[in-house]
Amino acid sequence: MQHTVIEYATLSWAVVGVSEQAPGFSLASLHRENETFEDTVERYVILYMAFWNITYAKDCRPQEPMSQEKAVKGKQKIEQYIKEHPPVIPLPKFYITFLNQPHIGCDADGFSDVFCL
Repeated sequence: MQHTVIEYATLSWAVVGVSEQAPGFSLASLHRENETFEDTVERYVILYMAFWNITYAKDCRPQEPMSQEKAVKGKQKIEQYIKEHPPVIPLPKFYITFLNQPHIGCDADGFSDVFCL
């Protein structure tokens, strides 16, 4: 089995794992000038969720950056999911676990299950 290489984007509301091993996919093609990796991923994920009418609850208060400890827990959750559900062809391209979204269910650390986009 091929080892899946994942690059992570830590957003204030989620941890997103990106696999660029899928044929015909490059996150660089989505990147805009003067945009960080996290901004590119966030824009892509929000547009994807809007297209499929998926929503998340955004607090109206300013979002604090996710702590390093929370980010590590989110990455570990994604890595465990990939270990238990290895991709057949390095797909899906995106793995996401939401933070503090009670309407979709959260574990004790505040993270949702891992979803594949």
